[in-house]
Amino acid sequence: MPRVYVGNLAESVTRDDLRALFSKIGKVGGALVITDKVTGRSRGFGYVEMIEVDDAINAAVYFSGTELEGRKLQVDQYRPAESSGNKYRGERKRRAPMKRSTSNGTASA
Repeated sequence: MPRVYVGNLAESVTRDDLRALFSKIGKVGGALVITDKVTGRSRGFGYVEMIEVDDAINAAVYFSGTELEGRKLQVDQYRPAESSGNKYRGERKRRAPMKRSTSNGTASA
């Protein structure tokens, strides 16, 4: 399912609010508001999963900049996930071996 990022949310916005808002565009598979683990308060962003890709794209365009509970939403368009198998990550840099010191204070390799 395509996932749309929704930012700049007010603390009072719930996943039901997001689901109701985005269901105006199309079928919503799920909604999630990210919360702080310690306090349980909203961190100000969340995600909405739309059933159709076209609905996700349309929702991102339609709702970006609109107000919800006094704050302008930042909605990022849906981007398909890249397959992780084809990414080139480059070579890892390896550290030089550390020199160990001996009991008499001289270094050995």
